[in-house]
Amino acid sequence: MKNPKFIDVKGIRTRYFEAGEGEPLLLLHGGQFGTWNCATDWDRNFEGLARDFHVFAVDKIAQGHTDNPGSPADYIFATGVQHIRDFMKAVGLERAHIAGHSRGGYGAVRVALESPELVKSLIIVDSGSIMHEAAPFYAELERKAAHITDPRQKHEFYMVNSSYAGTIVSQGWLDDVMSFVTSPKYREAIETNLATRPVWQADHIARQRETKAWIARGDLKDMPVLVIWAYEDQGAPMDECGIPAMHLILPNVRNAQMHIFNQSGHYVYREHPEKFNAVLSAFIKGL
Repeated sequence: MKNPKFIDVKGIRTRYFEAGEGEPLLLLHGGQFGTWNCATDWDRNFEGLARDFHVFAVDKIAQGHTDNPGSPADYIFATGVQHIRDFMKAVGLERAHIAGHSRGGYGAVRVALESPELVKSLIIVDSGSIMHEAAPFYAELERKAAHITDPRQKHEFYMVNSSYAGTIVSQGWLDDVMSFVTSPKYREAIETNLATRPVWQADHIARQRETKAWIARGDLKDMPVLVIWAYEDQGAPMDECGIPAMHLILPNVRNAQMHIFNQSGHYVYREHPEKFNAVLSAFIKGL
């Protein structure tokens, strides 16, 4: 991924990548305030998708090279959802196909529920944030990485151990992550996120239950929805999240389908980039 762009999104300097022509496709990475995920999470998929679509990949608020919220009170998931909507308006995206991974999947679903006029179709990728209230895998991963003092080695450890076969790391991805994880902005996001954890966790649980209730009552029934999951996902396990997502979404959404990838961990789109792109492209082109 080359030539990053920056745009002012209601006072938040926001980094994004843009390429291709055709149907607009917005890619949302995972993680939350002060975690190392960023737009280049999609670097194995971006150019391939840009051959078929007008693709945007954005650093979410308080991640990557995008500014942090102005107040600790804004460290809640609704801030990220609003930033997505505001970003779309800033770059002139009236409607788009939106694909969100993990926490980005939660944001994509909330945009689809709250502002369906903005969403042509919804692609949910391994989003445990919609389905369960805690992910002990990540606390265990932090514990295992605690002895690693070199930032590059530590983040490579996170990447490798979030995959099925340890093959998802690219040096470009790691280089980009290293370009911001030692910055004052990043440290501020981590510290504020930790300080506000009880607030945003309680809010997330309430909004998550609300989200599932809205889906169950049919609020997405007319939205084309593709659910993609990894069978060996450690962070959003199939039995705890993937299967419940299927039972929640498919009965309540007329034009919904699900694709399960075997031999893949949480970053399914990086582990099987060509096959993932083919599944996503076929879904959009088939609408």
